[in-house]
Amino acid sequence: MDKLLVTFIAVYETRNFSLAAKQLFISQPSVSVQINQLEKQLGVSLFDRSGHRQVQPTLAAAKLFSTAEQLRRTWEQGYEQLKQSAEQPQIKVVLGFSQTTSVELLPKVIKPLLADSRFQFEIQTMNSESILQAVVDRKVAYGIIEKPIVADYVLQTELPGDQLVLAGHADARLWLLREPGSGVRHYTEAYIHEQGIVPQQTLVVDSNQSIIGLLTNGIGKTLMSEGILPDQVSRQPLSSQYHRHFYLIGLDQQPNAQLADLRNVLSQVILQP
Repeated sequence: MDKLLVTFIAVYETRNFSLAAKQLFISQPSVSVQINQLEKQLGVSLFDRSGHRQVQPTLAAAKLFSTAEQLRRTWEQGYEQLKQSAEQPQIKVVLGFSQTTSVELLPKVIKPLLADSRFQFEIQTMNSESILQAVVDRKVAYGIIEKPIVADYVLQTELPGDQLVLAGHADARLWLLREPGSGVRHYTEAYIHEQGIVPQQTLVVDSNQSIIGLLTNGIGKTLMSEGILPDQVSRQPLSSQYHRHFYLIGLDQQPNAQLADLRNVLSQVILQP
């Protein structure tokens, strides 16, 4: 905070240059010099110095004090926050989102997560099996995936999901497939098997956005979440069997209480209507 304002506040509160100097651990002449400097900057008189010991604030000083008090409170709050941040450094947390959940869930959860000053977040996007492996390898603290996966020491929480549809022209010969390990690939292969389809031509594409670009240009067909499809892409509804859940995964034993609590925070944010 500006030292001239600090000196002004001390004089205003004590009504005495000598007492203000003692509070500030400076000499009385220094207090006088700083008040004179402030008065010259503002072009007003702040104190009536006609008394022997006490000085009387002017109307201008009263107005300035109100503003200075607000600045002091703001400064003190900011100082305490910075001090606490230095004493309790943020925990770096890497979260893994599948390509679909990064579009459907990430925008919903990111604001409340960023408001939690305990953590510094990094978001990585990969397919479901890659997220699971990253969780097991402790490279990702928590992940949100598109298919149920069971693994030792990994706790899985079921979350609301989405509805898959058959996207693209029904008579298209080309099937667009996500890479192995993708949640959508899992459901697409299940659908092809269930329908007894033998694809005449397939193309593996490891990006939902790339697949959407192909579909938008009338190329191929695939299963995809209805929630991320643009309106211009044609689609056919599928049965409730293809209404899937998402899953929050993380190690059942976290290295500290804050990371363990983050699991509850994520679940509550996602489950909010």
